[in-house]
Amino acid sequence: MFALLAPLLGGCAGMNGLSGGLFSRGDADTPYGAYLAGRHAASVNDNLKAGDFYDKALADQPNDPVILDRAFMSALVGGDMDRAIPLARRLVALNSGERMPRLTLALAELKSGDYRQAREQIAAAAPGPFTALVGTLTAAWAAVGEGDKDLALEQIGTFSGRAAFTLFSSFHEGLMLEVLGDENGAGEAYAEAMETSGGGSIRIVEAYASYLQRQGRADEARAVLEGFLELSPDHPLARDALTRLAGGETLPPLVNDAAEGTAEALYGLGSALASDTSSNLAELYLRLALYMRPDFDIAQSLLAGTYEQQKRWADAVAAYGKVGTDSPLAMNARIQTALALNEMERQAEAIGVLEGAAKRNPQAVEPVVAMGDIYRAAENYAAAAAQYDRAIALSGEPDSSDWTLYYARGICFERLGEWDKAEADLLLALSMSDEHPLVLNYLGYSWVEQHRNLDEALAMIEKAVERRPNDGFIVDSLGWARYRLGEYDLAVKYLERAAELQPGDPTINEHLGDAFWKVGRKIEARFQWSHALSMKPEAKRESILRTKLDLGLEAGERAENDLKGSMPAGAAGS
Repeated sequence: MFALLAPLLGGCAGMNGLSGGLFSRGDADTPYGAYLAGRHAASVNDNLKAGDFYDKALADQPNDPVILDRAFMSALVGGDMDRAIPLARRLVALNSGERMPRLTLALAELKSGDYRQAREQIAAAAPGPFTALVGTLTAAWAAVGEGDKDLALEQIGTFSGRAAFTLFSSFHEGLMLEVLGDENGAGEAYAEAMETSGGGSIRIVEAYASYLQRQGRADEARAVLEGFLELSPDHPLARDALTRLAGGETLPPLVNDAAEGTAEALYGLGSALASDTSSNLAELYLRLALYMRPDFDIAQSLLAGTYEQQKRWADAVAAYGKVGTDSPLAMNARIQTALALNEMERQAEAIGVLEGAAKRNPQAVEPVVAMGDIYRAAENYAAAAAQYDRAIALSGEPDSSDWTLYYARGICFERLGEWDKAEADLLLALSMSDEHPLVLNYLGYSWVEQHRNLDEALAMIEKAVERRPNDGFIVDSLGWARYRLGEYDLAVKYLERAAELQPGDPTINEHLGDAFWKVGRKIEARFQWSHALSMKPEAKRESILRTKLDLGLEAGERAENDLKGSMPAGAAGS
């Protein structure tokens, strides 16, 4: 009976809590309540807790396919393969064609070395898009495990003529042939994969560079890695490979056996799906990749990144913590860990993680910059500037890639009221960045605020808008410049556009209110000021906004002038 009721009750799973709905928390002790509690736990990504609830429901209804499937998927996404595998066996006993349970059982067999059983599990899965890609790759890698080159190529050959699978096909053919000892065939497949990807896939680049070096073609390997770095400067895996190449180290193959090859296929699927935050498929495939290869640091990092996209900061911290300390990705993992901790309002811990990373890598700029960014976001501009000072000292002779350091430090100096230092940094950043829109905007806006160099400031902001016409903050700067020049009708035009692009910013809404007042639209002006107040602006802006609402724009301007008169020059900006 529960199998019929469960889909009907499933609509309750979207509740934010288990009380106040159709049942109370105490109902979780009943089979129906436990099922619903499991649905709720899974909906908030507490998959291990969901599994506990589903177990309670299964104790009463052990063969209910709905509960079994929910329990199985929660175990998979939660990375609990010890629970997922027995549940998969129970599911295929009820429905032999279940695809994901069959894949799970195939992976378990492949990992244990029973390659024939792995292929049989895939063959038993119902046909569909799922089996067309992941099932075929798994079966092909199982054939590699058996040493059956012809069967592996036959499996991969089913992708022929299917453009969507071309990259997977050529890349994995290269990996398989290399594991099987066919060096010439591997080289041809890798070259095809490089051409198809345009040299922009780090995994293909790593595999091909390693292959080339081990074939005595180190110069070509270096060129492949350098070409990738032109597309992705400072990528840690490519940088590490180049360093090892220069030191005469042998670059290891990307995969060494069928289990690692299957992990690579699962990672590729997870990577392809990582931008889709509407489902947990990326997380699922990455969990499976890590089951097949527990030391798979790039998969672990990507899994942590998917958690960051979903703002699951604690999960991200836990995932980054599993990246190996000697991995080329370790520094990035520590930095991202700190940023996640900071999102959880654990700033002291975040800074501690970054200081530790800086201590272990005393020449590394990245953790120092991250500390500066954390302090700057918290409006601790003095501490932020000190960290940017450290970063600039570590960077040595300035070059174009360092412009962000001077830009960030310039912002800090401007907020601290040290305008001469701020202007020098911003002008240097402007030159180094080839007039980046952010620098054009910040320097131009600062000049407008200080009633200095207004013509030049306006030209700079207009150039920034040309380059980023849909950036609300930059469009706001242009509107505010027009306001400062007394061109109120034009100011309204640009500020209305800025408010459309960035409706949740209090400063933009306050500026629009000011412009409305100047053109006689006073009811709309008060609405915008009230709207800005609701967005919790800085304390000093809140006081000025209240004065504008109560007494009008002119009274607000007098209050602002009084405030500026009591602060260091350059420290009070609108």
